[in-house]
Amino acid sequence: MNAPVKIDNGALCSIELEQEVLGAALVTNSAFDVIEGAVSSDDFSEPLHSQLFETFGKVRDAHGIITPALVIASMGGDASVMVVEGTTLRQYVARIAAAASIPRNVAAYAKQIREFSARRKILAMAETMSMGVHSNQRAADIAGGAIELLDEIATTASAGSTPQISIREAGEKAIERMQYGMQNPGKLAGMSWGLKGLDIKTGGLKRGELFILAGRPGMGKTALAICIARATASAGEPTFLSSLEMGGVSVADRSLADLAYDQRDRIPYYDIANGTLSDAQARRVIEAARLQREWPLQIDPAPGLTVSQIAARARRHKQALERQGRRLGPVIVDHMHIVKPSNRYSGARVNEVGEISAALKGLAKELDVPVIALAQLSRALESRDDKRPTMSDLRDSGTIEQDADAIIFVYREAYYLERSTGANAEQESARVDRLVDVKDQLEAIVAKQRNGPTGTVHLFCDIACNAVRDLGGER
Repeated sequence: MNAPVKIDNGALCSIELEQEVLGAALVTNSAFDVIEGAVSSDDFSEPLHSQLFETFGKVRDAHGIITPALVIASMGGDASVMVVEGTTLRQYVARIAAAASIPRNVAAYAKQIREFSARRKILAMAETMSMGVHSNQRAADIAGGAIELLDEIATTASAGSTPQISIREAGEKAIERMQYGMQNPGKLAGMSWGLKGLDIKTGGLKRGELFILAGRPGMGKTALAICIARATASAGEPTFLSSLEMGGVSVADRSLADLAYDQRDRIPYYDIANGTLSDAQARRVIEAARLQREWPLQIDPAPGLTVSQIAARARRHKQALERQGRRLGPVIVDHMHIVKPSNRYSGARVNEVGEISAALKGLAKELDVPVIALAQLSRALESRDDKRPTMSDLRDSGTIEQDADAIIFVYREAYYLERSTGANAEQESARVDRLVDVKDQLEAIVAKQRNGPTGTVHLFCDIACNAVRDLGGER
């Protein structure tokens, strides 16, 4: 049982395939675009092939074409240097050009090279895990590294399997969607947020898109996220909530306060947690718990997860749902600034957040679900008179703005009014009057929307009860 597993070297690499693919790029330069989209230099098993692949890219970028002479010049210009036993650089470049595959085979060959590379990485990770076990490393550390690598392989494979589409096919799908909208007026393009104002502004939560809910602490980001989770799950959409900051019971407290909300007899979520309720209020909470018992809302309260670990858990939940004949709905991450970064950009916070943002966008496309990620804003806005957020307030990384399909800032003016005092009697009176006007208002500022308009949606919000409603629709 302890004998090492024997793996055929033929299952790990093919020098001939690598030569044919590189040769195709030399003979037909357009083939390099196909190859570059499928593999990286790390995917080649032969170091010389990795070097040639990188050189091809540099030559193409510098000159617009790839030729043997330009490749040799870019590699130092000495065509007589021995690159493998008995073979000069000139001879080897000529050899791969002669071995070139025909263009129509390039995509399949490149895909197989990537497959070999993934197998080698898995085998190397297995060896690393074995060494870690025998050197008494923490099991969690060993597993963490393996999860990141395996998720990267799974994500790359999923992205690589996304079919290409011609403009004709895309146009036909666009017409079908248009006709569906005309025949079903008022029907959302995506899932409902549970808030009519946001539905009208955004067209709903669309699959494959990344939505960012951003705001300073105390603005109601988590309240809004839990209300959205409550709304989507109660509508029958299986919802996955990665709650990195809050335990599952705390999420349930807020959801119960939201579901049991009555403006005439409010039940703050902390009263549910502390048990300081009247008998009548307790009955309402118990009834709310009965109603939400069967909701397809999965809460993952594990802290300190990397985005790869979140993706792996969401992927497993999706697969479990599919075995039941169901389809995963929104994935909510609360919040992206406390997602544990990988070691790739250790200490470079801007790059770390950028990597997390890009991975969340990739997760939305891979699983074909709406991903809603909460994000913190820079505290610099606290020094401004007008504290409504702008794009420049997105914390740590401008790539969030690039990756997101929609960015919604969450803002409560009452939060700041409650914490200020007028400089004189007149200003204090104005502050109190304004606080009365906006006490239960939340502004959802749609600052970016790739496929729709921007603008502000005004909502009702009782922050202590985690209740967010359309204005005029509160109960």
